[in-house]
Amino acid sequence: MRLFLCSHFAKVGAVLKDEAAGKNVVFIPTASIHESYKGYVGSARKLWKKMNAKIVEVEISSAPPDDIRKAFENADIIYFTGGNTFFLIDRIRRTGVDTLIQKHLAAGKLYVGESGGAIICAKELSYIMPMDKVPEDFSQKDYSGLNLIDFYVVPHYLCPPFTKCSRQILEEYPDLNIDAINNSEAIIVENGKKRRVSV
Repeated sequence: MRLFLCSHFAKVGAVLKDEAAGKNVVFIPTASIHESYKGYVGSARKLWKKMNAKIVEVEISSAPPDDIRKAFENADIIYFTGGNTFFLIDRIRRTGVDTLIQKHLAAGKLYVGESGGAIICAKELSYIMPMDKVPEDFSQKDYSGLNLIDFYVVPHYLCPPFTKCSRQILEEYPDLNIDAINNSEAIIVENGKKRRVSV
């Protein structure tokens, strides 16, 4: 299983430039759709294109199931933008995309998660509540994540406007295996081994 987890893709994504060239990316902006600021989605889109990747954009909360399935089948890289963690995991579970993620990662595809897209990889997500509100229409019985990693990502560590809440999470959960990354860092997980890169 291969994962690239970051806070701000536009800042660190160029690390993947050799791997991204000529590849198909399923680009999922779902976490961002109700956010007031979406600049990071546009800047990520721009960087993928600059790296000569071919983007197929799929908003999973509104796309037909067949379109989602085909986009995953044709993709070499699965990319989730940032945004609201709880909205994203809710829509992933409602649409069965969690099963697609497991299937395609098992086939060796690369998972790229930015902010909320990185957080959802953990086993359980309630730790991120100081940073992200749970939407009123959240429909899951618990706050389970995708359980792809054995640690917990705190993105935007000490970076405005998340300076206070990112610090608060580390103070509130001293016993949690937290990896806090700033906007210039990423975590690469490959074959169970984890390494950090910074730009």
